[in-house]
Amino acid sequence: MLKKRKKDMNTLDDMGTQADQTERQIQHEFKKLHFLRIEAEATITALREEVEKKNKMMKDRLEEMNRHISALSHIIKDIEERMKPKALSLIQRCIVEL
Repeated sequence: MLKKRKKDMNTLDDMGTQADQTERQIQHEFKKLHFLRIEAEATITALREEVEKKNKMMKDRLEEMNRHISALSHIIKDIEERMKPKALSLIQRCIVEL
């Protein structure tokens, strides 16, 4: 009976030791997961900032292109307006010569 009791006590001690090890391992894994979550959040934040920066850069480029297009449109309209009298004069001369 004493041997069985001693064996049971050893089994209980082993179970306690195993439970302690398992608890430490679980705590360690949760710490790693927490670290990974923090790292993931930092990476996502950096990615969002990069996307925002690139979007702003593209928006600025598009605005600059629109300004250039608008300036060119005004230049073309000015040239067309200056050419109208000459074109009319040329057309009138062609009609007269026909």
